[in-house]
Amino acid sequence: MRSRIKCLCMPLALLAASTAHAQTTAPAADVVEPAALTAMDKMSAKLISLPAFALKADVTTEQVLDTGQKLQYGGTVDIRAHRPDAFKISAVSDIQHRDYYFGGGKFTILAPRLNYYASVPATGSIGQALDKLKTSYGIELPLADLFTWGTDQSLRMRIKSGYLIRPEKIDSRTCTHYAFRQEQVDWQIWIDDSDQLPCKLVITDTTDPSMPQYAAVLHWDLQAQPSAADLAFAPPADAHQIMLVDLAKGDKK
Repeated sequence: MRSRIKCLCMPLALLAASTAHAQTTAPAADVVEPAALTAMDKMSAKLISLPAFALKADVTTEQVLDTGQKLQYGGTVDIRAHRPDAFKISAVSDIQHRDYYFGGGKFTILAPRLNYYASVPATGSIGQALDKLKTSYGIELPLADLFTWGTDQSLRMRIKSGYLIRPEKIDSRTCTHYAFRQEQVDWQIWIDDSDQLPCKLVITDTTDPSMPQYAAVLHWDLQAQPSAADLAFAPPADAHQIMLVDLAKGDKK
């Protein structure tokens, strides 16, 4: 096995959109049109304004074999969130099932099929907890960028190009399709014209010659209003607790 596409783990705030007119060809290299950032600002503002929500994503991950052949695997990601301090993310496929919890001053990973879990201290906002998990434990959660998109404006400097393609149908929704480039990845995003929420995401790993992709079609439930208590972790019966290694310290915490 040569390579596996990364989960959606790079900040989605790095994405750019483009002008109000659909294009059939890409703009010149290293061009980010001003309307691109305006479109992303609107979507970011919508995401940040949600006090609580539920989301289900149908995801497809490509795996590249040593022969260069690509295989596709399907799965789902279910997210329930309460801002600013709690979430549960459940990522399920035929290969693996992981549940991730944040709230009450800790972060927990549960492997339901193996009946193992691990917890570490995690305080502050969702964004602060995600940053600590990445830097201290090397943990990057699927679609976690939906919690932090637009909160770090300096990340825009990493954008290389971005442009609008055209309005398209995703299920029954009319969503505008944008394409982006930055170091190591190409991005595509479809944004719902009616509510400014993302409909679909595609990430292409350009560091691999085979360019494997990760795709997610997003289905939002804004009527769901989970509380922090609803998302609290409770160990399953007979579950075994294990430890996570703090990468910065090189010991177990």
